[in-house]
Amino acid sequence: MLVFTCAASAGTHAGLVPAHLNGEPRLGAAFGIAVVLLVAAAIAVAARPEDRPITSATGLLLACLMLAYLASRPTGIPVLDPDPEALDAVGIATNAFQTLGVLVALWLIHPLGRPARLT
Repeated sequence: MLVFTCAASAGTHAGLVPAHLNGEPRLGAAFGIAVVLLVAAAIAVAARPEDRPITSATGLLLACLMLAYLASRPTGIPVLDPDPEALDAVGIATNAFQTLGVLVALWLIHPLGRPARLT
């Protein structure tokens, strides 16, 4: 599920890169970097699903992307895009899905009611 969450988020971000590159190139580049990081995280988790640091870093990546989206709505992101943006359906859906990814990562890192599998 964590791999799928990263892949879906990467796909969504990749789809938004061209529009952001046209409107605000620095923000478009940031979206491109997010895609690369999400794909790398998905590959790493798929290759080593029991690796706690990889799972932790993946959860942190998803959480940071969510926080960046939420912070950009009322204030914008000063270096990338200083203008605030309205909430949008794609952003809300992506963040809901990323929340699921963070919860899965936390569950894998700190299992509740089951023996720990990760090392």
